[in-house]
Amino acid sequence: MTYSLDTILQLENSTEFNRLHQQFHQFNPLKVLRVDQYEIRHSNVLAWLFDPNENHRLGSFFLRKVLMNLITKPENEEKIVGIDYLPFLHAPLSDVTVHREWWTGNGSIDLLIDIPSLNLMLLIENKFHSNESAGQLSHYFDHVHETFPNRNILPVYLTLSSDAPSHNDYWFLDYEDVRLMITQELELNRATIADNIYDFLTYYIALLEERLVDDEETMNTALELYQDYASAIHLLYANANPAKHKQIELRQAVKTLDTFDAETRRHLLLIYNRKRQTIDYIFKTGGNIVHQAFLEFVNEQAIMTYSAHTRVPNFVMNDWLPYLEQMDRLNRYWLNYGLIIWFERKGSKRLKLYVEVGPIDYAERLPLLEALEAKNISFWKSGKQEGKKFTRIYTEMTDVPDWTNATVVKEAMTSLIDDSSFRSFSEMVTDVFASLYIIKA
Repeated sequence: MTYSLDTILQLENSTEFNRLHQQFHQFNPLKVLRVDQYEIRHSNVLAWLFDPNENHRLGSFFLRKVLMNLITKPENEEKIVGIDYLPFLHAPLSDVTVHREWWTGNGSIDLLIDIPSLNLMLLIENKFHSNESAGQLSHYFDHVHETFPNRNILPVYLTLSSDAPSHNDYWFLDYEDVRLMITQELELNRATIADNIYDFLTYYIALLEERLVDDEETMNTALELYQDYASAIHLLYANANPAKHKQIELRQAVKTLDTFDAETRRHLLLIYNRKRQTIDYIFKTGGNIVHQAFLEFVNEQAIMTYSAHTRVPNFVMNDWLPYLEQMDRLNRYWLNYGLIIWFERKGSKRLKLYVEVGPIDYAERLPLLEALEAKNISFWKSGKQEGKKFTRIYTEMTDVPDWTNATVVKEAMTSLIDDSSFRSFSEMVTDVFASLYIIKA
């Protein structure tokens, strides 16, 4: 790859680059205040929403939604045993006290929410940008237990991408859950929400969507720009982010930067600062190894139906497709089929494969789950309860020795579906489908 200043001028002159920048540069007062850049400001917004007595005049909707989401989120299924969660639906929740930056003697808990009516203490560690420190979650958990010995403790690990906490007692929550909860409230109760509150939350949703929602057209534009102007993106990004210099894809750019004088690097920084978010998005998307690896994977496996999502690429097996077409189609659920497979990076070393039965109608869902169970496909028994929407029926993980190499990641994906346990599982699912559905000519 050739690194020269000319490529930066070509990038700046690109119509697609400027169109993408215009998309990211729409006015949002929360971005003016840099709410998007600091965890503490996200925690402030969440604390405001959690408090039923705050001036949003929305009562306890957000706290109640979060509690119910924690109970119904598939990742937390193993944790709900012994939890008396029915009061979450009807308790008034008017006696809540929200604590911000609760000092523990060694670090501060982002959000500590005391709910006396439920005898519950909600401990939330918010990781919008950063990662957890060694022993941090254990220390916070122990501190709250010691400080409030008569309260039940519900510790929550809130992240952008549902990262796994190091402490097994912590429950999963991610900002996509937060985005959907607020969006639903805005859609259902627009007439009763004050205009200024509605506008503020709309801006906050837009801010989260920039981080969480990668529509295919925007992502493809970023990929094309990365392919055409990778050297310019690398130079601008590396110059402004010295902490990232050890990343393999930036090494050549760093060597080139060392040959530039201070004035040239100052100009590069000015260019980057004007279009920081656009450049960061192109760099993140273009360098998304999971996305690249998945595209190679589906091509090699000749998989016909898939979505190359940047974080959780998903697909269905070709053998399942004719049967899935006979089932109820779902809106706003993955590929709109009643069963889905997806990959997800877990931490710094592992790739995980999931298979899930989605929220199809219970009259169809129960026979499917019972037929799977008869084939010794195991899942949590609560998955058969009426009202249950998501049931994981298969999970497996493998190590990925090099997350900078798309071929290595693709091979990890291949190893998960080529494994004899998955092949046997897939054949059993096909047999179950064949026993329940008749393929229409």
